[in-house]
Amino acid sequence: MKNKFIYILFALGLVLLTSRCVLAQKDSIMIYWLSPVEVTAKQQLLGDKNIPVEKDNLSNILDRNGFTLIRKGVFFAQDIFADGFKRSDINVVIDGERYHSACPNRMDSPLTRINPLELKEIVLQKTSAALQAGLAGMVQFKRPFPNQQLKVKAGLSKSLGALNSQDIAFSIEKSHHRINLRYASGKPYKNAEGKNFNELYPYKDNFTYTLAEGSFYGGSGNWKYTASFTYTENVSFPYLLMDERLNRVFNGSVSYKGNKIYFNYTRHIMDNGLRKSPTNLFMQTDAKNLTIGAVGTNYEIYYRKWDDDNFLTVPGKFLIKNHLIPAVSYFSAAGFHQMSLGGLNLSAKLGVVYENLGDKNRLDFYKAIYPDAKDSRYFLTFSAAANYMKAFNGDLAGGVILEAASDAPDIETLFISVKKPAMKPQWSGNPDLKQPVRATFRTMVKYKSGEIELFATKVWNYVNLTSMKTSSLKYLTYRNIDAYMLGINASMTLKYFNTELNYIYAQNNSTGNPLSEIPPLRITTVLNSPELYGFTGFIRHTYNDAQTRIDENLHETPTPQWNKLDLGISANYRYLTFTVTVENITNENYYQHLSFARDPFASKMKVFEPGRTVRLNLRINKMFE
Repeated sequence: MKNKFIYILFALGLVLLTSRCVLAQKDSIMIYWLSPVEVTAKQQLLGDKNIPVEKDNLSNILDRNGFTLIRKGVFFAQDIFADGFKRSDINVVIDGERYHSACPNRMDSPLTRINPLELKEIVLQKTSAALQAGLAGMVQFKRPFPNQQLKVKAGLSKSLGALNSQDIAFSIEKSHHRINLRYASGKPYKNAEGKNFNELYPYKDNFTYTLAEGSFYGGSGNWKYTASFTYTENVSFPYLLMDERLNRVFNGSVSYKGNKIYFNYTRHIMDNGLRKSPTNLFMQTDAKNLTIGAVGTNYEIYYRKWDDDNFLTVPGKFLIKNHLIPAVSYFSAAGFHQMSLGGLNLSAKLGVVYENLGDKNRLDFYKAIYPDAKDSRYFLTFSAAANYMKAFNGDLAGGVILEAASDAPDIETLFISVKKPAMKPQWSGNPDLKQPVRATFRTMVKYKSGEIELFATKVWNYVNLTSMKTSSLKYLTYRNIDAYMLGINASMTLKYFNTELNYIYAQNNSTGNPLSEIPPLRITTVLNSPELYGFTGFIRHTYNDAQTRIDENLHETPTPQWNKLDLGISANYRYLTFTVTVENITNENYYQHLSFARDPFASKMKVFEPGRTVRLNLRINKMFE
């Protein structure tokens, strides 16, 4: 009864706010944070003085407007959530190119696939009504085209205190061609109690991680072309039972008049060689992912081949060999169209997806609990959105969007297969899954310096983790449920002060339990100083409420509330910028809310965030006339 009352109250608020938007008179002013067919957060310009160059600091860029990052380990080991959706529901696109994880535990998060030094902007989009958006939207990274004039950019970052790391990046461009180089390394951070990873988690030592990457971007006339390579090793992931020992990513693309052909290939190796193992059990996974695509303004075709091998051994004995992702092929083709009718903006996408199991022998594994399992599936995908916007006067503006969408279940949820030793549950995909269907109503109102966004989403066939039994074995697998999400994202931006509030209430309708992996209420407040002799400063406070709405069937536990205080100062002199930030000033010992059961090799350990950290950052941005 209580939940029903909340739902009715929320819907009433939506109706009242919407009525003020729809009845307003037409005006030519557009809301800058809402494009004609896409609901987006503000575009995050990486020239912001308070955003350092390191990838380890992504949370200060992406933790806003309903997006949340969850840390699984050191360095850039983070995954993204948005408005109640998670992981593969949110596509990561770099200049029109899709990037996928080779690791089923998403150690190689696609968020890390670009050097922040070469970025122009990031667009956080929460609607599926765009060509390359997933069921819950996408994160778009956009790079500027290289200049004709000689331009040099460089970044040097050093972290001290709880985090000991260094990050060097260099970029040079001339005659519409650019080269970027980057190197980063560091030790696993300490928590607020000063404990290292080998004290908090079962590591033999605190192992140094490294990253090296290089990229090339150029063009001539109507042609553009890119190439890149990224290498990482020994990245610790205490959230999981294994760590990233080696990761290589190769990329290349060529485009003509906005029509691009590209590929990216990832080789990822993870094992537990950095851990203490009382039983001498050794685990290793060798994962490979290839993505090849063609994309233009109104069409996209791409092919993905994903293949993971996993084995478990003890000295002198081979225990288990898993074809974890059994050589699955994924083919997708989609078309997109948008149009305007007066003040009403419409968009639609229609596509088809084909997923095929390469290793047919693995089909018997699924048939133990899904007797009708097939080795291939077709899905018809679509999205449609109607967006209406109005400016009422110089102070008040608003808009509404209605959207419906359906996407294919992710490869992992259909075809992952993990046998485990002893009596531990097997982990199985569900080849019988139906595709999820989403309907969302969203309204946005802006009054002077304040903005508020309210949304209500209903999802049929939402893919959720569940447990099953046979006469002899236990399984963790996936099933379709119905769910709903209600949320609010509100902000106020003044000259020297801004604050933002994000909250999601999400329910599993099929079981009556709270939906899992939903972050709690978050409020972020920033006080900025005026510029004085080239110096600016800020103080930022982040409040995360306790999350007590948990799904005990997925072994979730409540997360206590926490507060974090950061401050920083920047100095600018001509083409030089120097920034000093101190994060977690009060040395709060905390961790983010997450589910311990969502990955096949989850360690079921809480991953603490870093203690007090000092970041020093020097940047050079010089254009030669």
